[in-house]
Amino acid sequence: MSTAFPDQPTIDPPRDWLFPTPERHRLDNGLAVAIYRMPGQHVISAHLVIDLPLAAEPRDIEGVATICARTLDEGTELHGGEEFAEQLETLGAGFGIDVSLAGLQAVLDVPASRLRPALDLFAEAAIQPAFAEADVKRHVTLRLAEIDQVYANPAQSASVAFRSGVFAAESRASRMNSGLPDTVAAVTQEQVRAFHRDHFRPDRATVILAGDFAEDPLPLVQAAFGGWTAGDHAEPLEHVPPQPAVPRAVIINHPGAVQADLRLGGFGIDRRDLRWADVSIAGYAVGGAFLSRLNAVLREERGYTYGVHLAFGPLRSGGSYAVQGAFRTEVAADALAEARALLDIAQKPITADEVRDAVAYYTGVAPLRFATADGVADQAASQVLSGLEDDHLNQNLAALRRVTPESASSGYQAVVDLDRLSLAIAGDADTLADPIRALGYDLTILDHP
Repeated sequence: MSTAFPDQPTIDPPRDWLFPTPERHRLDNGLAVAIYRMPGQHVISAHLVIDLPLAAEPRDIEGVATICARTLDEGTELHGGEEFAEQLETLGAGFGIDVSLAGLQAVLDVPASRLRPALDLFAEAAIQPAFAEADVKRHVTLRLAEIDQVYANPAQSASVAFRSGVFAAESRASRMNSGLPDTVAAVTQEQVRAFHRDHFRPDRATVILAGDFAEDPLPLVQAAFGGWTAGDHAEPLEHVPPQPAVPRAVIINHPGAVQADLRLGGFGIDRRDLRWADVSIAGYAVGGAFLSRLNAVLREERGYTYGVHLAFGPLRSGGSYAVQGAFRTEVAADALAEARALLDIAQKPITADEVRDAVAYYTGVAPLRFATADGVADQAASQVLSGLEDDHLNQNLAALRRVTPESASSGYQAVVDLDRLSLAIAGDADTLADPIRALGYDLTILDHP
């Protein structure tokens, strides 16, 4: 006996996912507003983005932007520190900050039903912070302690040293975003207040809101931020592109360390570069995926490391790229030689299978990454600080789908200059120096502070 089955329905392939388009507004005081309406997202994510390149910090008090940002929620002219914190907690709201080379962000997450009072507090912190002397001093002390921890941590000290080997000394990108010990220690209450007065302006700011709103959010933004005045006219701040440094090789000495933290890379490109999609795909194949070429050899075949990857870090202009990984000290030199060889794709260009896998990853992860209000607001804020258009992500996804093995290979080879690689390794210099010099590197040994 046979059983007849009805014809199965035809299933169309899924449509290409698109990043949402915001509603754009501008208040009379110059404040830009971007609203992303996301049904079902009942926790609202709000970002206040200040277009403020860190190069605007006076050189002798670099880190003042970080101290300023970290002190915003320590109390306002209307509410003391404890009272301000209690009011946020009562509303179920969270407050955070982020400092990048391109600018500052204050971040608020709050249930939709409590957005109105939370926005009022959010605006208070940004516009009328108290900047009490005790709070400023405490954050200076905390930042100095963080710097000590950075220098004591091999992975972080390697990253710091690598920055100064990629970006020229005159570029702000060559130094830690949050300042160095001597510059942070010099920050005072008066300097924090002056920095805030000079640079926190509505005509340099964007409020981004994402979520499922209980009421129209634009009047709430107007009520909270509409009274923010810009004060005296200020000239637009210039985002000065970083310049590449002369490549160098250094060991940051951590005596007795049983592993070596390695950074090998150079000066890169930003997301406005026409090669960005090609480089993204090739970078994924060479070192961005778990089964990338770097990981397949150095982890799976050799057992040198628990994991290694190639990361591209775009800035507003320019950027960097680096092989990053921690290796057993006794095999670090061999790992470095193989990593350097794997970066060279001249004889082994990117394949069609590698392009297909990378495109599937980037286009497949985007709907998941941006399924929440927080994910959308964070991406939108990143685009503002990078000087990108609202549809940048959609344009980039379309560009990724157009990448070919040939374009990925040529784009990668144009950016990854194997003759201008900088090296930073944090580990036991007594053990590492001779084997690495034997590879042809002219090494400088640095003692971490």
